[in-house]
Amino acid sequence: MSTSESSPVRLIAVADLGDSNVTVVEHTPHGALAVGVSAGKPFAVSNRCRHLFASLGKGSVTGDGRLECPWHGALYDVGTGKMLRGPQGVFKPVAGAVKATTGARALKTFPVELRDGAIWLTG
Repeated sequence: MSTSESSPVRLIAVADLGDSNVTVVEHTPHGALAVGVSAGKPFAVSNRCRHLFASLGKGSVTGDGRLECPWHGALYDVGTGKMLRGPQGVFKPVAGAVKATTGARALKTFPVELRDGAIWLTG
């Protein structure tokens, strides 16, 4: 089994992210990822919300840099993958319970960097 590091993989140009500051990148060594920029820093996390598995890459990055689920407004810290706020709307009464039960299953995070105006997967 080889222990060499894999070569960096270009995921997306920052200019292609649009107003949401996040998108789905389907074909990566880790499958589909939610990739974007939060507070000026690139991120890549697993693409499925821990609540009902919505595509987080179809969500948006909030003004304070958190990733918001497009279905029910759950919020994630893109650095740690931790759910910061459970689902909202009709789910708001149970948001705390959802957050508590999914907290042990944070989103997986992946190492990325900005290079030449694009986000690159580095590990």
